[in-house]
Amino acid sequence: MTRLVFETTDADKAALAAALEPAGKTFTDWFEEQLADTITPVQLDLAASCMPEAQHPKDLADPTRVATDIQNADWSFVNDETGFLTHDIHPYPAKYIPQIPANVIRRLSLPGELVLDPFGGSGTTATESVRLGRRAVSVDANPLATLIGKVKTAGIKDDDRTELERLATAVYTYSLESSPVPNLESLRDWIPQIPNHEKWFSNSITAELACIRRLIEELTSGRAKNIAYLALSRMIVRVSNQDSETRYVSKEKNHPPKYAIRAYLESIKAVRLRVERFSQLCTTSDATFHSGDSRFVMRNDIAPESVSLIVSSPPYPNATDYHLYHRFRIFWLGHNPKNLGDVEIGSHLKHQRKNTGFEEYVEDMSAVFRDCFNVLSAGRYAVFVVGDAVFSGETIDTAAGLAIAAKAIGFEHVTTVERPIHETRRSFSAAARRARAEKLLVLRKPEELKTYSLSPTVYKLWDYEQILREREVKAILGEVVNKAPLNGDWNAVELSPAERWKLNRLTFTSGYHTADGLPEKTWQKLLENGDSDTSKRKEPKYVTHGLHAYKGKFYPQLAKSLINISNIEPGSVIFDPFSGSGTVALEGYLNGFQAFGCDMNPLAVKIAKAKTEILQLPQSAVDRSLAAFSQSLKTSAQLYSNSSDQFSPEISDEIKKWFPEKVISKLNWLLKQIRLFGEDRLVSFLETIVSDCIREVSQQDPTDLRIRRRALPIEDAPLIELFLQKLETQHRRLQHFWSVSSRRPFAFQAPNIIHGDSRETVTFEKLGLGENSVDAIITSPPYATALPYIDTDRLSLMAILGIPSSVRKSVEERLTGSREIATSDKNAFEKILYDEHASEALPRKLIDELKEIHQKNIADGAGFRKLNMPSLLLRYFLDMKANITNTQNVLRADARAFYVVGNSKTKVGEDWFPIKTTEWLMEIGDMVGLRASRHLDISVTTENLRHMKHAITENAIIQFIK
Repeated sequence: MTRLVFETTDADKAALAAALEPAGKTFTDWFEEQLADTITPVQLDLAASCMPEAQHPKDLADPTRVATDIQNADWSFVNDETGFLTHDIHPYPAKYIPQIPANVIRRLSLPGELVLDPFGGSGTTATESVRLGRRAVSVDANPLATLIGKVKTAGIKDDDRTELERLATAVYTYSLESSPVPNLESLRDWIPQIPNHEKWFSNSITAELACIRRLIEELTSGRAKNIAYLALSRMIVRVSNQDSETRYVSKEKNHPPKYAIRAYLESIKAVRLRVERFSQLCTTSDATFHSGDSRFVMRNDIAPESVSLIVSSPPYPNATDYHLYHRFRIFWLGHNPKNLGDVEIGSHLKHQRKNTGFEEYVEDMSAVFRDCFNVLSAGRYAVFVVGDAVFSGETIDTAAGLAIAAKAIGFEHVTTVERPIHETRRSFSAAARRARAEKLLVLRKPEELKTYSLSPTVYKLWDYEQILREREVKAILGEVVNKAPLNGDWNAVELSPAERWKLNRLTFTSGYHTADGLPEKTWQKLLENGDSDTSKRKEPKYVTHGLHAYKGKFYPQLAKSLINISNIEPGSVIFDPFSGSGTVALEGYLNGFQAFGCDMNPLAVKIAKAKTEILQLPQSAVDRSLAAFSQSLKTSAQLYSNSSDQFSPEISDEIKKWFPEKVISKLNWLLKQIRLFGEDRLVSFLETIVSDCIREVSQQDPTDLRIRRRALPIEDAPLIELFLQKLETQHRRLQHFWSVSSRRPFAFQAPNIIHGDSRETVTFEKLGLGENSVDAIITSPPYATALPYIDTDRLSLMAILGIPSSVRKSVEERLTGSREIATSDKNAFEKILYDEHASEALPRKLIDELKEIHQKNIADGAGFRKLNMPSLLLRYFLDMKANITNTQNVLRADARAFYVVGNSKTKVGEDWFPIKTTEWLMEIGDMVGLRASRHLDISVTTENLRHMKHAITENAIIQFIK
């Protein structure tokens, strides 16, 4: 700890004391609030790790290794900050410091898993679970504990802010000198029935508290009401006649009029500050709270085997009486503390009244342990932080007693570790009853093999998707015991607890369950449809996959299934050398892989980065920014000037050629508003949505892939309305992602996507991909002369990225699969085609076919496009060979590369000549040292666009193995 000394005048000190006194705050309270208001959570080391963090289920499989890590850790945390975020939002006796559950959660669970605290208390475990990307379920018999936990973990939304501001304003009016004090008689309905009420609360304080309670009920709801009531609860002891938080005796305090009103305003301000800080740092929150007796609640409200970790600090035996400590708070919240006292485990008064000892405590805890054993997954851990018991002056080893009881139920005892108790720990307990030390009791539910049934998708699969499903199940889980569907389900091989998590990886499986367990949904099902079972359609645009239209991309489910079939595990490196709009990169991010990608199309790179980077920004910042921007566009007066300052002079003429003047004004205005944001990734995301509107508001024919003008020019277009529609769709998809992201089974890893050419080794150097560094390659390369990628996106490249026609032309000519070729290059490739060494570079039969096309076109007097075709195809296959050679170099031994490719055709004379891309690429792979095979033929879908006569006629997945 560091001591700070500040100098000020006597007058300023007196003025500050006068301002703090009505709210009952000390100089220390005030200074800590200033610190909290100044230092952001990201500037603090919230809970430093004292153990290695689990990265994979195998890190949890060995209890001996777990025991060693726990035994070697330093559990004292003497100088650590324990009140960060919402942890100090409300007084609570004997709570354990957040560093303990934080480290246990990191070491003994994985992201997205469910963590249970059967004695939730003030929500320390739940808060740390949410902060660390897990889900939480908390049980406590104290209704105040439930309220504290909900407020600590739920965050705050704009609707809550509005309600709380209205409440604070209403309460503030009662603090004015001109306003009368609240009338006690008119507020009787809001006063709880507290025995000896007058002993503990003066009439004026009672009236003020009743007034606040009435306003809370009238003006707030849901999350805002919880925040408001917690603010009321945290200042009850201060305004009452109870001597202090830890001394339960009456002492008249003679508070001045409106003292409780002013104290509440300070309290709600402090609560809101902490909740706001939590919302800024914790982008997702999935915490459930059950108010009830831990000996009975779990069996009804928590599914068997659904919990991955239990972390708890149970009441210490014969130590604290929570119902007494929180007595007045519970009354003012509308509950009866007697109900808590009747079921409170370890209560001193209860033991004293019944004349019972440690045996009753063990009996109560055994009832809890039995339900904990039932809900905990096999092979997983339960950690209880317990203190030694003191009965009649005799110290009893609580951990040892509970370990015996737990083993009788079926738990394995992993280890017990002692840690010192801070001397300053607040307690009602007399010194003779206080524990001298506390221990971490670590238990484990024994491993057990279970058979899981795999439920198919809610939508009908294509035949090739059924095959992909079988192959990914085999790659991830091994051989399937019964492949014959039984009520649409498959029975999978028996899985150990360390393997169960693999079920979440499946693409074409919606859920899984055991014979006696409730069904669980796969990560893919959650991403596509959440918990809904009503949707019967495949959703290819989940998260940000639908951010921008992009011709020729392959859909995300296919990309994910191929990643699975690659037989690699999360954390592995995947690479897409033709990353396009970022389908593989986004799937890599969503499924815990290190994803790399490159593409030569600048717009493709922008789209891919926009899709993935927006997910890496704080949810609260993105959510509020998008909502505010949308509302601003809907309500503000939009004054479009004739300015075009968002476009460089190089593209000015082109802009005027392809957009009506009114659209140019709107486009310029919209881009200017977007570029006022200070976060480049947010700007890029919004610019990408604008780009997706470009085709529809231009003079380009939206049904034509190439750059052809509309038959009937437009004079205006609803750009802002179209942008708003797309923005709200994307915002809604992001919100859905945020709502399920706490259930992710993998840690997200930021992708690395660059503008680069996979034919050049320098691109791999920029990505940091060296020899044998890539675990799998998944890609859908450009098909031979099939799509005019740059021409299709010409207007976006110009209007959004500011790229003039000369630069675009150069990019298009260099693209793999381009239809464009300069005459000099055409002549050079023809020379290569007829060179006697041509068959050394490419398969001989391919060279012969290209010669045949060339000679027939010359004989038929074909036009320049047909005459260009042999050179274009030769260039394409040489480009693909350069790419495949580079990928062969970076692939590790035995790793797989999947190329989704298609055959096409070209007209020679009056006949169609097949371009057997699949066959030639397989032969090229063999030439460079890869084992090539045709993995699977897949279905083809077409769009209602022109140039379908050149469309791909067959799609296939090629597998290369190094």
